[in-house]
Amino acid sequence: MKIRVRDAHPADVEWMSNNTEGWTVTVEKQEGAASLAEALHALIAEDPDQGVRMGWLHSSLRRAIGGDPGYVRLYELHVSPEFRRTGVARALVDELFARVPDQEIILAAWDRELYEVWLKLGFAYVPEPSETPGSYYGDMVRQPIAV
Repeated sequence: MKIRVRDAHPADVEWMSNNTEGWTVTVEKQEGAASLAEALHALIAEDPDQGVRMGWLHSSLRRAIGGDPGYVRLYELHVSPEFRRTGVARALVDELFARVPDQEIILAAWDRELYEVWLKLGFAYVPEPSETPGSYYGDMVRQPIAV
């Protein structure tokens, strides 16, 4: 099986919405939806030989407020169940990292049951200052890489 990562197109939106864990995906900006129009990167992982879509990723740019630095928000990462543990998530995240090496990337929301997976994908856990061990209220972050 080969994995190719490409930009999402409007023709992918219905598939993306049907292959998610509660998110809606739209072409144009819409309240409560991940849209291609607002995406910094909307990526599709597919098998180019079979033309099968295996997963997708949506990120957006959060602009700086005041003196705070901006960052990339990883809004959604979905891998279809039959392709999990095959390198699809790694391919999508690696492509995002390659496209924004100089930006901090923060997970918008993350499943605490996947803590170890996010660490393996290159994120580090940053606890809240008052957090007790094992509570995981902090953020999963990929720090910018100096280029």
